[in-house]
Amino acid sequence: MICHLAGALADKGVAVTLFSWDPPNAKSYYPIHPGVCWVRLGFRTGIADKFRRFWKMYRHLKSQGISIFIGFVMSADKVVYAATKLSGVTLIVAERNAPSMYWLRYNRWQRATCFALMHLADRIAVQIPSFAECYPASLRRRIEVIPNPVPPASRMARPDMANEAGRFVLLAVSRLDSVQKRIDCLIRAFARIARTYPEWDLRIVGDGPEDGALRRIVAETGLSERVSFDPARADVFDVYVQAHLFAIPSLWEGFPNALAEALSHGLPAVGFAGAAGVADLIGDDAGWLAPGLDDEASFARALAPAMADGTERARRGARAVKNMEAFAPQAQFDRWTQLINDVAEEPAR
Repeated sequence: MICHLAGALADKGVAVTLFSWDPPNAKSYYPIHPGVCWVRLGFRTGIADKFRRFWKMYRHLKSQGISIFIGFVMSADKVVYAATKLSGVTLIVAERNAPSMYWLRYNRWQRATCFALMHLADRIAVQIPSFAECYPASLRRRIEVIPNPVPPASRMARPDMANEAGRFVLLAVSRLDSVQKRIDCLIRAFARIARTYPEWDLRIVGDGPEDGALRRIVAETGLSERVSFDPARADVFDVYVQAHLFAIPSLWEGFPNALAEALSHGLPAVGFAGAAGVADLIGDDAGWLAPGLDDEASFARALAPAMADGTERARRGARAVKNMEAFAPQAQFDRWTQLINDVAEEPAR
């Protein structure tokens, strides 16, 4: 989303500098607009490197005359807060996760620190309207809602039609981690019903630290012939077209790009009703929601009717395409442009 937004702003004539913690020789996984200046600040653990990064960012902000800074996935990153505020830059905190993350992942002190630091922001951008009410009341007047852009698909999935081999594919596109994404829950849920639906296979696309552990779980279930792993890929649209049902067992999301892309390709989805961000996109008849959160039995019970009924998958897939039209890219980039113009006209805090 950073690459997309930076490019869209550059196309509008905005001078854009992209800061990241990547090493100086890093290459971008996604293309960066040629008009965007990419400053790779590097990253090492320890207090000394925090001061180094602060000083380097502060000098860039001052020397390049940057007036507005949009910070993605900041949480309590004191380096960014210090560099932007001491340099006099207007700060927009772009939250990329549902606020439920602060209760699921952080302790009380960490949560309080994050919210206290957000009072230094001039604006806070969230992706779903319902998220705003989950922040302290003192922050809500600073919150703007800007969903992620979802481009329309050029080809559609056929969720009711078996592939050439006569098989159906349950798809997950995800980072492989045990903290948020919970692909292990999906594997175990699939294992519960795999014998009832022998024509179905599970395909997992993505990389991450849990790759080896997930493969061991598959081996333990005896489903190695029906569960496949593919590495992450920048162009994943063909994968959606080849699938028949999308699964996202995350504990929380912000505006989950893989889910939105799958829905835009006419692929209905299954997720947890308790997962903020996930339930918001699926809830309007674009798939099935499993009650609760992180419950493999509940997820299996939601998968079963979805896998059993091709006609219903096709109907909900068509509804999903319609729902995603509300997130047309140009409309979201226009929202960002308006927000930038608004904060540029306000007096500095």
